[in-house]
Amino acid sequence: MKLLRFHHAFWLLLIVALLLGSLPAAAADADEREVQLGRVYARQLEAEYKVITDPAIVERVSRIGTEVAAASDRPGLPYTFKVIDLDFANAVSLPGGFIYVTKAMLSFVRSDHELAAVLAHEIAHAAHRHQLEMIRRSNQAAFWTLIIALVTRDANLAQGAQLVGTSMLSGYTRELERDADLASIAYLLNTRYTPVAILTVMERVLRDERWQPKVDLGIFRAHPMVEERVAYLEDDLRRRGIPIIRRIAANYLRLTTRTIAEQGRPIGELFVNDTLVLRLPDPDRVQTAAARLDRFFNTDPQPFEVTSRAVEGGPGIFGGGALVITVTPGDAAFLGTTAADAAVSIQAKLRWVIEQDIRTRKLNG
Repeated sequence: MKLLRFHHAFWLLLIVALLLGSLPAAAADADEREVQLGRVYARQLEAEYKVITDPAIVERVSRIGTEVAAASDRPGLPYTFKVIDLDFANAVSLPGGFIYVTKAMLSFVRSDHELAAVLAHEIAHAAHRHQLEMIRRSNQAAFWTLIIALVTRDANLAQGAQLVGTSMLSGYTRELERDADLASIAYLLNTRYTPVAILTVMERVLRDERWQPKVDLGIFRAHPMVEERVAYLEDDLRRRGIPIIRRIAANYLRLTTRTIAEQGRPIGELFVNDTLVLRLPDPDRVQTAAARLDRFFNTDPQPFEVTSRAVEGGPGIFGGGALVITVTPGDAAFLGTTAADAAVSIQAKLRWVIEQDIRTRKLNG
């Protein structure tokens, strides 16, 4: 198998050398040559590692990647997005926009927002021609060794190429890595995905490094250090005036509502992390409560911030000082209890789901 790999690598590098050096710069379109080079690397990579073909996975990664790529500096590149069947979180970008993530990366990210952030980072590497810069700084053989080291997380290969140090595409120099990090924020600003996601991804990596220092985090190791990346990402978000709301990107305190029919009338239900916390015979009021809770949850609240006190019309449930909902006598009759007891129950449920959510985040990141 190793002989076969190096046999492939020999022909790969020969082709790369021809693509890079056989034609004068003015004789061919630079972008096309870059794409041709990336295609050579992509074929070799896919010959070595299985590509996932599950339609749902393919559609998700392609859909998100395509939207982010359209917001990049070079939307005209023929970007492709594929998933390699490997059991550790990783990502790699080849010249010309050939982008790969591992299957485990899809489990590492907690939302489409975070997947978009990972893809945005890799798109930035391609859009800014960072791979070509790496080839210029080292050589074609070292670059291909780097790609294999990235995919396999083989530190010996990386050291052999004198490209020690991995991050969200290990081996890139500090300035190229920072450039891709900050460019990803700019890209995500022009998509449906929150740019805060690149920060939450890196914060989770930092948390894993602190809690599990012996775990090989592959693509996320130093160069620059994760702490440094978290710091400059947060600084850039604040400089741009972007509210740092982590909840959406990291997918916690999830709010959902639904309307069901019961005995011929509509009933509104509100769930937090799939736990039913509010059920009333007025779907519009449930929707209003959900919108207010959404704003409250964006503050990363503590359980004690959910309070109850008397207001006009009945007991009021408050989140961080803002009214969420008033429990009316009609609500109490529907629930088969008193308004005061109903308010106590709603308050207790909200406090419980917040407490459980905090515990889960501390445990799982």
